[in-house]
Amino acid sequence: MVRSTAVSSEDPSRREAGGPPTVPDGSGRSQGELSRFEAGRGSTGAPGSESVAASEGEEGAAGVRVRVDDGGVLRPFMRGILVHSLTELGFSFEDAYAVAQEVWRRVRDRMVVRRDELRALVAELTRSAPGGDFERLDPTPGERLDVLGKDGRWPFSKGRLQQSLLAAGLDPRDAFEAVFEIERELHAQGERRVARDVIRRLANEILTRRFGEAYARRYLAWRYFQNEDERPLVLLLGGTSGVGKSSLALEVARRLSIARVLSTDSIRDVMRVMVSEDLVPTLHVSSFEAHTRLVSPADGDHDPVVEGFLEQSRTISVGVRAAIDRSILEGTNTAIDGVSLVPGLFDPSGWGGGAHVVFLLAADEDRESLYAHLVARAHGRGARASERYVRNFQQIVRIQEHLLERAETFGVPVVDVQDLELAAQEVVIRVVDRIAERHAQEGRA
Repeated sequence: MVRSTAVSSEDPSRREAGGPPTVPDGSGRSQGELSRFEAGRGSTGAPGSESVAASEGEEGAAGVRVRVDDGGVLRPFMRGILVHSLTELGFSFEDAYAVAQEVWRRVRDRMVVRRDELRALVAELTRSAPGGDFERLDPTPGERLDVLGKDGRWPFSKGRLQQSLLAAGLDPRDAFEAVFEIERELHAQGERRVARDVIRRLANEILTRRFGEAYARRYLAWRYFQNEDERPLVLLLGGTSGVGKSSLALEVARRLSIARVLSTDSIRDVMRVMVSEDLVPTLHVSSFEAHTRLVSPADGDHDPVVEGFLEQSRTISVGVRAAIDRSILEGTNTAIDGVSLVPGLFDPSGWGGGAHVVFLLAADEDRESLYAHLVARAHGRGARASERYVRNFQQIVRIQEHLLERAETFGVPVVDVQDLELAAQEVVIRVVDRIAERHAQEGRA
């Protein structure tokens, strides 16, 4: 495993917490630094033989992630979601994408932008578009496509088909374009009612022709999982504090239509009510502060920060296992994210044939980028908690280093989260490939 060896000589946690760290070359990391992700896999953003299309990501010129202030709650700005929202309103993909690109160009140098500002900017760009409005995409006005399946008939839905294509590992732009090509070909056939299997075959042909067989295989595997496999998907997404696990989990849940998203923080809060501080002191503080509540000091050869973190994680793992068991009992697709998901404490194979349990670790090995992310979080609701992250930056980094070592030991894949859209795409690819591999081993479709 390639590890990052060159780090900035300046400790980013010692800078003033009121602004982003200064990056010499404007790339988001110190000059000469090589992360495991660049050294280990070049420019491709996903596992396997196929490469993933490059993306600017949602970072400004200084490598700071742009976040949207939604009533005091900070959320990552993502062009894909904006494009999706506009196309759902009936705008053509080309216009929606052009507007999203222009919005990004205007806000990319800001750490935080208010939601009402984004709305006003989109409205301004709409009014200034040729003809005074976006071009509406309607291949055959007045003619509706109906889909026929064993469970009845329903209107053709671009949104539903787009979800399936995102699960194949496409980025949002490619998925939207493929959806419109599929719809155009269906209308060209002249049939107002089309069997679901026909749509799947057409989607498979277009994916193979435009993007390659790997994407087509994932599309078919996901469709089989949704319609024929009764076992739920349980995604475990670990990572150090403030790295962006929750944002990533929510985006992956959107792309894979995962109904339930939990965090180990919420599980920990429930357990705090049940277990007194006198009984388990480490449970009642943050992961990077648990070492201050160790009953017995750590051995001389062990890092006390890591030992406190592990003691807390072992306690919380009891609640996590209960949540997984509940998801399997209900048959509910679930994503669980949190720092307490430690490689070695959970064995996905331990749930046997009851579910597809996939364990991944989110990481940002660029200290400049990770620190800037923590600083950005300190500008909205929950700012006081985020300021604690900044003060404890070194402890957070030490926990991440330990998680990375355990990921290597226990074979848990690591996902680079500097670019949220590419990270979501990689997680989707890994999850669906894992499901497809299991289907193949079992002799399924």
